[in-house]
Amino acid sequence: METQAAHVDPLSLPFHPIPGSSSPNAVVKLTLMNCGELTARWIQFRQRGTKEEMQEQETAVVFSWVIEKQLEGKVERWLWDAGLVSDVDRLGPSVAENTRTRFEVHVPPSAQLPELFTHLFPPPATLNTLTGLLISHAHLDHFGALPDFPTSLPVLFGPGTKAWAEGGLEYAYPIPEDFWEHPAWVGEVGEEGARGRGRGWEKLGSYEKAWDWFGDGGLWLAQAPGHCPGHMVALCRVSTSPDTYVLLGGDTCHSRYIYSPFPSPSARWPCACWAYPAEGPEAKPSHTMHEDLSLAYESIARLTRMDMEDNVMSVLAHETEVARELGIGIGQMKGGWEGWKELGWKRRKESGEPPSRKAL
Repeated sequence: METQAAHVDPLSLPFHPIPGSSSPNAVVKLTLMNCGELTARWIQFRQRGTKEEMQEQETAVVFSWVIEKQLEGKVERWLWDAGLVSDVDRLGPSVAENTRTRFEVHVPPSAQLPELFTHLFPPPATLNTLTGLLISHAHLDHFGALPDFPTSLPVLFGPGTKAWAEGGLEYAYPIPEDFWEHPAWVGEVGEEGARGRGRGWEKLGSYEKAWDWFGDGGLWLAQAPGHCPGHMVALCRVSTSPDTYVLLGGDTCHSRYIYSPFPSPSARWPCACWAYPAEGPEAKPSHTMHEDLSLAYESIARLTRMDMEDNVMSVLAHETEVARELGIGIGQMKGGWEGWKELGWKRRKESGEPPSRKAL
Protein backbone atom coordinates (compact mmCIF):
# COMPACT_ATOMS: atom_id res chain seq x y z
CA MET A 1 0.00 0.00 0.00
CA GLU A 2 1.33 3.40 -0.96
CA THR A 3 1.95 5.65 2.05
CA GLN A 4 3.96 8.51 0.57
CA ALA A 5 1.07 10.58 -0.76
CA ALA A 6 0.37 14.02 0.69
CA HIS A 7 -2.31 16.66 0.86
CA VAL A 8 -3.55 18.32 -2.32
CA ASP A 9 -4.12 22.08 -2.45
CA PRO A 10 -7.93 22.46 -2.45
CA LEU A 11 -7.67 25.76 -4.31
CA SER A 12 -6.01 23.98 -7.23
CA LEU A 13 -9.24 22.09 -7.97
CA PRO A 14 -11.81 23.27 -10.51
CA PHE A 15 -14.98 24.49 -8.81
CA HIS A 16 -18.29 24.16 -10.58
CA PRO A 17 -21.05 26.45 -9.25
CA ILE A 18 -23.77 24.72 -7.24
CA PRO A 19 -27.12 25.35 -8.98
CA GLY A 20 -29.47 27.51 -6.94
CA SER A 21 -32.79 26.25 -5.65
CA SER A 22 -35.79 26.48 -7.95
CA SER A 23 -38.38 26.44 -5.17
CA PRO A 24 -38.62 26.41 -1.36
CA ASN A 25 -39.42 22.69 -1.59
CA ALA A 26 -36.09 21.80 -3.22
CA VAL A 27 -34.65 20.72 0.14
CA VAL A 28 -34.32 17.67 2.34
CA LYS A 29 -34.77 17.32 6.09
CA LEU A 30 -31.88 15.76 8.00
CA THR A 31 -31.71 13.94 11.31
CA LEU A 32 -28.31 12.89 12.65
CA MET A 33 -28.17 9.69 14.73
CA ASN A 34 -25.33 8.72 17.06
CA CYS A 35 -25.11 4.95 16.65
CA GLY A 36 -22.17 4.29 18.98
CA GLU A 37 -18.40 4.53 19.13
CA LEU A 38 -15.27 2.75 17.96
CA THR A 39 -12.08 2.99 19.98
CA ALA A 40 -8.96 2.23 17.97
CA ARG A 41 -6.42 0.25 19.99
CA TRP A 42 -3.63 2.34 18.43
CA ILE A 43 -3.64 5.52 16.36
CA GLN A 44 -5.26 4.87 12.98
CA PHE A 45 -7.06 8.10 12.10
CA ARG A 46 -4.88 11.22 12.46
CA GLN A 47 -1.09 10.94 12.32
CA ARG A 48 0.86 11.69 15.50
CA GLY A 49 4.44 12.88 15.79
CA THR A 50 6.17 10.06 17.68
CA LYS A 51 6.02 6.27 17.95
CA GLU A 52 4.87 6.60 21.53
CA GLU A 53 1.96 8.79 20.50
CA MET A 54 1.05 6.35 17.74
CA GLN A 55 0.54 3.68 20.40
CA GLU A 56 -2.21 5.69 22.07
CA GLN A 57 -5.91 4.99 21.60
CA GLU A 58 -8.41 7.23 19.84
CA THR A 59 -12.19 7.12 19.79
CA ALA A 60 -14.51 7.83 16.88
CA VAL A 61 -18.28 8.20 16.86
CA VAL A 62 -20.40 6.25 14.35
CA PHE A 63 -22.97 8.48 12.64
CA SER A 64 -25.96 7.67 10.47
CA TRP A 65 -28.52 10.06 8.96
CA VAL A 66 -32.17 10.05 8.03
CA ILE A 67 -32.82 11.99 4.82
CA GLU A 68 -36.49 12.96 4.35
CA LYS A 69 -38.00 14.42 1.21
CA GLN A 70 -41.51 15.63 0.37
CA LEU A 71 -42.42 14.38 -3.10
CA GLU A 72 -45.87 14.74 -4.62
CA GLY A 73 -47.61 14.77 -1.26
CA LYS A 74 -45.64 11.81 0.09
CA VAL A 75 -42.55 11.56 2.29
CA GLU A 76 -39.56 9.50 1.20
CA ARG A 77 -37.23 8.45 4.01
CA TRP A 78 -33.76 7.27 3.10
CA LEU A 79 -31.21 6.07 5.60
CA TRP A 80 -27.68 7.30 4.88
CA ASP A 81 -25.44 4.58 6.32
CA ALA A 82 -26.65 1.97 8.79
CA GLY A 83 -24.08 2.12 11.58
CA LEU A 84 -22.48 -0.92 13.19
CA VAL A 85 -23.77 -4.08 14.84
CA SER A 86 -23.71 -4.15 18.63
CA ASP A 87 -22.40 -7.74 18.56
CA VAL A 88 -19.61 -8.17 16.02
CA ASP A 89 -19.88 -11.95 16.26
CA ARG A 90 -22.87 -11.58 13.99
CA LEU A 91 -20.44 -10.76 11.17
CA GLY A 92 -18.73 -14.14 11.30
CA PRO A 93 -15.59 -15.34 13.12
CA SER A 94 -12.95 -13.88 10.81
CA VAL A 95 -14.52 -10.41 10.64
CA ALA A 96 -15.23 -10.43 14.38
CA GLU A 97 -11.64 -11.36 15.24
CA ASN A 98 -10.22 -8.76 12.86
CA THR A 99 -12.47 -6.10 14.36
CA ARG A 100 -11.57 -6.92 17.96
CA THR A 101 -7.86 -6.90 17.11
CA ARG A 102 -8.08 -3.27 16.04
CA PHE A 103 -11.11 -1.77 17.82
CA GLU A 104 -13.24 -1.81 20.90
CA VAL A 105 -16.88 -1.51 19.87
CA HIS A 106 -19.40 0.35 22.01
CA VAL A 107 -22.82 0.05 20.36
CA PRO A 108 -25.64 -0.55 22.85
CA PRO A 109 -28.51 -2.56 21.30
CA SER A 110 -30.77 0.48 21.69
CA ALA A 111 -28.36 2.51 19.51
CA GLN A 112 -28.07 -0.11 16.78
CA LEU A 113 -30.03 0.41 13.61
CA PRO A 114 -32.78 -0.24 12.75
CA GLU A 115 -33.84 -0.09 16.44
CA LEU A 116 -32.65 3.50 16.84
CA PHE A 117 -34.57 4.58 13.73
CA THR A 118 -37.87 3.53 15.31
CA HIS A 119 -37.44 6.32 17.87
CA LEU A 120 -37.28 9.02 15.21
CA PHE A 121 -39.45 12.01 16.09
CA PRO A 122 -42.07 12.86 15.05
CA PRO A 123 -43.51 9.35 14.63
CA PRO A 124 -44.44 7.13 12.97
CA ALA A 125 -41.00 5.73 12.26
CA THR A 126 -41.74 2.07 11.68
CA LEU A 127 -39.55 0.29 9.17
CA ASN A 128 -42.32 0.36 6.58
CA THR A 129 -41.87 4.15 6.47
CA LEU A 130 -38.32 3.71 5.14
CA THR A 131 -37.88 4.05 1.39
CA GLY A 132 -34.41 2.54 1.19
CA LEU A 133 -30.78 2.63 2.31
CA LEU A 134 -28.03 4.75 0.77
CA ILE A 135 -24.68 3.37 1.95
CA SER A 136 -21.61 5.57 1.58
CA HIS A 137 -19.39 2.50 1.18
CA ALA A 138 -19.31 -1.22 1.94
CA HIS A 139 -17.52 -1.30 5.29
CA LEU A 140 -18.98 -3.00 8.36
CA ASP A 141 -19.43 0.23 10.35
CA HIS A 142 -21.64 1.56 7.55
CA PHE A 143 -23.79 -1.38 6.45
CA GLY A 144 -24.43 -2.44 10.04
CA ALA A 145 -27.10 -5.01 10.90
CA LEU A 146 -28.43 -5.30 7.37
CA PRO A 147 -30.33 -8.56 8.03
CA ASP A 148 -32.51 -6.70 10.54
CA PHE A 149 -33.97 -4.50 7.80
CA PRO A 150 -36.82 -5.69 5.59
CA THR A 151 -35.49 -7.47 2.50
CA SER A 152 -37.89 -5.36 0.43
CA LEU A 153 -35.83 -2.21 1.00
CA PRO A 154 -33.42 -1.34 -1.82
CA VAL A 155 -29.79 -0.92 -0.77
CA LEU A 156 -27.77 1.46 -2.94
CA PHE A 157 -24.00 1.97 -3.13
CA GLY A 158 -21.60 4.03 -5.20
CA PRO A 159 -20.34 2.82 -8.60
CA GLY A 160 -17.59 0.21 -8.38
CA THR A 161 -18.74 -1.35 -5.11
CA LYS A 162 -19.93 -4.65 -6.57
CA ALA A 163 -16.82 -5.28 -8.64
CA TRP A 164 -14.63 -4.52 -5.65
CA ALA A 165 -16.54 -6.80 -3.31
CA GLU A 166 -16.83 -9.62 -5.82
CA GLY A 167 -13.17 -9.37 -6.82
CA GLY A 168 -12.02 -11.12 -3.68
CA LEU A 169 -9.64 -8.34 -2.73
CA GLU A 170 -8.00 -8.85 0.64
CA TYR A 171 -8.47 -5.95 3.00
CA ALA A 172 -8.97 -5.35 6.69
CA TYR A 173 -12.71 -5.97 6.79
CA PRO A 174 -13.90 -8.48 4.22
CA ILE A 175 -17.59 -8.27 3.45
CA PRO A 176 -19.48 -11.26 4.92
CA GLU A 177 -20.41 -13.80 2.27
CA ASP A 178 -24.14 -13.45 2.91
CA PHE A 179 -24.07 -9.64 2.66
CA TRP A 180 -25.36 -9.51 -0.90
CA GLU A 181 -27.93 -12.23 -0.26
CA HIS A 182 -30.10 -10.32 2.21
CA PRO A 183 -31.71 -7.45 0.28
CA ALA A 184 -34.10 -8.30 -2.50
CA TRP A 185 -32.21 -5.76 -4.59
CA VAL A 186 -28.79 -4.14 -4.35
CA GLY A 187 -27.87 -1.43 -6.83
CA GLU A 188 -25.24 1.16 -7.66
CA VAL A 189 -26.23 4.78 -8.12
CA GLY A 190 -26.62 5.57 -11.81
CA GLU A 191 -27.41 2.06 -13.01
CA GLU A 192 -30.84 0.96 -14.20
CA GLY A 193 -33.20 0.94 -11.22
CA ALA A 194 -30.94 3.16 -9.12
CA ARG A 195 -31.24 6.46 -10.90
CA GLY A 196 -33.79 8.25 -8.73
CA ARG A 197 -34.86 11.30 -10.72
CA GLY A 198 -31.34 12.01 -11.92
CA ARG A 199 -30.39 11.97 -15.57
CA GLY A 200 -26.64 11.48 -15.46
CA TRP A 201 -23.41 12.28 -13.69
CA GLU A 202 -22.75 16.03 -13.46
CA LYS A 203 -19.99 18.31 -12.21
CA LEU A 204 -20.87 19.91 -8.88
CA GLY A 205 -18.72 22.12 -6.70
CA SER A 206 -15.35 20.41 -6.35
CA TYR A 207 -16.75 17.03 -7.45
CA GLU A 208 -16.47 15.77 -11.01
CA LYS A 209 -19.24 13.16 -10.77
CA ALA A 210 -22.41 13.93 -8.83
CA TRP A 211 -25.93 12.52 -9.21
CA ASP A 212 -29.02 14.69 -8.58
CA TRP A 213 -31.03 12.02 -6.76
CA PHE A 214 -34.35 13.84 -6.44
CA GLY A 215 -33.92 15.92 -9.60
CA ASP A 216 -34.23 19.28 -7.84
CA GLY A 217 -30.76 19.68 -6.29
CA GLY A 218 -31.97 18.74 -2.81
CA LEU A 219 -29.68 15.69 -2.61
CA TRP A 220 -26.53 15.11 -4.66
CA LEU A 221 -24.64 11.82 -4.40
CA ALA A 222 -21.01 12.38 -5.41
CA GLN A 223 -18.21 9.93 -6.13
CA ALA A 224 -15.32 10.39 -3.70
CA PRO A 225 -12.87 7.49 -4.22
CA GLY A 226 -9.76 6.64 -2.25
CA HIS A 227 -10.99 5.21 1.02
CA CYS A 228 -12.33 2.27 -0.96
CA PRO A 229 -13.94 1.69 -4.36
CA GLY A 230 -17.50 2.98 -4.53
CA HIS A 231 -17.10 5.49 -1.72
CA MET A 232 -19.46 8.43 -2.06
CA VAL A 233 -20.58 11.54 -0.20
CA ALA A 234 -23.93 13.33 -0.09
CA LEU A 235 -24.54 17.07 -0.50
CA CYS A 236 -27.89 17.94 1.07
CA ARG A 237 -29.64 21.27 0.58
CA VAL A 238 -31.36 21.99 3.89
CA SER A 239 -32.66 25.53 3.35
CA THR A 240 -33.40 28.06 0.61
CA SER A 241 -33.30 31.87 0.63
CA PRO A 242 -30.41 31.53 1.18
CA ASP A 243 -29.42 28.05 0.04
CA THR A 244 -27.46 26.17 2.69
CA TYR A 245 -26.06 22.66 2.57
CA VAL A 246 -24.79 19.86 4.80
CA LEU A 247 -22.15 17.66 3.19
CA LEU A 248 -22.21 14.10 4.56
CA GLY A 249 -18.55 13.21 4.13
CA GLY A 250 -18.62 9.49 4.90
CA ASP A 251 -15.08 8.17 5.40
CA THR A 252 -13.37 10.64 3.08
CA CYS A 253 -11.14 10.84 6.13
CA HIS A 254 -11.54 10.00 9.82
CA SER A 255 -10.78 13.22 11.65
CA ARG A 256 -11.93 16.80 11.34
CA TYR A 257 -8.35 17.98 11.50
CA ILE A 258 -7.43 16.11 8.32
CA TYR A 259 -9.92 18.04 6.15
CA SER A 260 -10.79 21.18 8.09
CA PRO A 261 -9.36 24.26 6.34
CA PHE A 262 -9.16 26.33 9.50
CA PRO A 263 -7.13 28.26 10.30
CA SER A 264 -5.93 27.54 6.74
CA PRO A 265 -5.84 24.56 4.36
CA SER A 266 -2.11 24.21 4.92
CA ALA A 267 -2.75 23.38 8.58
CA ARG A 268 -4.48 20.08 7.80
CA TRP A 269 -3.08 16.98 9.51
CA PRO A 270 -1.95 13.95 7.49
CA CYS A 271 -3.80 10.64 7.55
CA ALA A 272 -2.36 8.15 10.01
CA CYS A 273 0.14 5.60 8.74
CA TRP A 274 0.97 2.72 11.07
CA ALA A 275 2.51 -0.72 11.48
CA TYR A 276 0.45 -3.47 13.11
CA PRO A 277 1.79 -4.36 16.59
CA ALA A 278 2.24 -7.98 15.46
CA GLU A 279 4.73 -6.77 12.85
CA GLY A 280 7.16 -5.80 15.59
CA PRO A 281 8.41 -2.49 17.05
CA GLU A 282 10.83 -1.83 14.18
CA ALA A 283 8.36 -2.47 11.37
CA LYS A 284 8.03 0.30 8.83
CA PRO A 285 4.58 1.98 8.94
CA SER A 286 2.87 0.77 5.80
CA HIS A 287 -0.86 0.77 6.54
CA THR A 288 -3.52 3.47 6.33
CA MET A 289 -7.31 3.58 6.50
CA HIS A 290 -7.46 4.06 2.72
CA GLU A 291 -7.23 1.62 -0.18
CA ASP A 292 -5.64 4.29 -2.42
CA LEU A 293 -4.02 7.05 -0.39
CA SER A 294 -3.32 9.32 -3.37
CA LEU A 295 -6.97 9.22 -4.41
CA ALA A 296 -8.00 9.68 -0.80
CA TYR A 297 -5.99 12.90 -0.53
CA GLU A 298 -7.67 14.15 -3.70
CA SER A 299 -11.09 13.44 -2.18
CA ILE A 300 -10.02 15.09 1.06
CA ALA A 301 -9.07 18.20 -0.93
CA ARG A 302 -12.53 18.16 -2.55
CA LEU A 303 -14.14 17.99 0.88
CA THR A 304 -11.92 20.81 2.13
CA ARG A 305 -12.79 22.94 -0.88
CA MET A 306 -16.51 22.42 -0.33
CA ASP A 307 -16.17 23.26 3.36
CA MET A 308 -14.51 26.54 2.42
CA GLU A 309 -17.89 27.67 1.09
CA ASP A 310 -19.70 29.63 3.81
CA ASN A 311 -23.02 27.96 2.99
CA VAL A 312 -21.68 24.37 3.29
CA MET A 313 -21.13 22.52 6.57
CA SER A 314 -19.32 19.20 6.32
CA VAL A 315 -19.74 16.31 8.75
CA LEU A 316 -17.72 13.09 8.58
CA ALA A 317 -19.19 9.72 9.52
CA HIS A 318 -16.81 9.63 12.49
CA GLU A 319 -16.57 13.31 13.40
CA THR A 320 -16.61 12.89 17.16
CA GLU A 321 -16.27 16.62 17.78
CA VAL A 322 -19.72 17.25 16.26
CA ALA A 323 -21.31 14.85 18.76
CA ARG A 324 -19.57 16.65 21.63
CA GLU A 325 -20.24 20.19 20.43
CA LEU A 326 -23.93 19.56 19.77
CA GLY A 327 -24.45 17.31 22.80
CA ILE A 328 -25.50 14.18 20.88
CA GLY A 329 -24.89 11.17 23.10
CA ILE A 330 -24.85 7.56 21.99
CA GLY A 331 -28.36 6.53 21.00
CA GLN A 332 -29.50 10.15 20.60
CA MET A 333 -30.54 12.18 17.55
CA LYS A 334 -30.23 15.75 16.32
CA GLY A 335 -32.52 17.55 13.89
CA GLY A 336 -32.74 21.22 13.03
CA TRP A 337 -29.98 21.14 10.41
CA GLU A 338 -31.84 23.67 8.30
CA GLY A 339 -30.75 26.23 10.89
CA TRP A 340 -27.08 25.26 11.26
CA LYS A 341 -25.80 28.54 9.90
CA GLU A 342 -27.77 30.97 12.06
CA LEU A 343 -27.25 28.69 15.06
CA GLY A 344 -23.50 28.94 14.55
CA TRP A 345 -22.77 25.23 14.44
CA LYS A 346 -20.08 25.60 11.81
CA ARG A 347 -18.60 28.68 13.48
CA ARG A 348 -18.32 26.65 16.67
CA LYS A 349 -16.11 24.05 15.05
CA GLU A 350 -14.06 26.67 13.20
CA SER A 351 -13.38 28.57 16.40
CA GLY A 352 -12.30 25.49 18.34
CA GLU A 353 -8.65 25.17 19.29
CA PRO A 354 -6.97 22.58 17.02
CA PRO A 355 -4.61 20.06 18.65
CA SER A 356 -0.90 20.77 18.72
CA ARG A 357 0.98 19.40 15.72
CA LYS A 358 4.12 18.87 17.81
CA ALA A 359 6.83 17.16 15.74
CA LEU A 360 4.79 16.82 12.54
